[in-house]
Amino acid sequence: GQFEIVGRKAPDFALSGTKGIWRLRDHLGTPLIISFWTTWCGACRKDLDVLEEFYARSGGKFEVVGVCPEYWERVPQILRDHPVSFPVLHDPGEHVTRAYERLDHTRYPFTVFVDNSGRVRCVWAYAFRDVDQLLEILARCGLDKGA
Repeated sequence: GQFEIVGRKAPDFALSGTKGIWRLRDHLGTPLIISFWTTWCGACRKDLDVLEEFYARSGGKFEVVGVCPEYWERVPQILRDHPVSFPVLHDPGEHVTRAYERLDHTRYPFTVFVDNSGRVRCVWAYAFRDVDQLLEILARCGLDKGA
């Protein structure tokens, strides 16, 4: 199944997390990578490392935010082992996660790529192998120039 959200305006949301309240509308104007992950997903931890390496290398050309819908009490331990400088947000009730996923989607991690106008360009429903693969996906989405 396709992610129906591709090509549409990214649903606005506000969630609290590791750096206080984060609102999507406050971050439009810069391409955004939203990573949806869970604490019980091993591949998600590697994804955090890849996203952090990308975020550090991107020099502010991209925003990155993680969204974790479940087991928030386990997040601090995971972030001790896999530290990130981007915000990680809690999605209790999975309202934001459900707004972005496809109906038959139960796999984590999945990553949503939003352009600087707030439109969803593409969704990647797998873990990233490494930063090079993430850069390839950005190019495929037309976001490699920070569009």
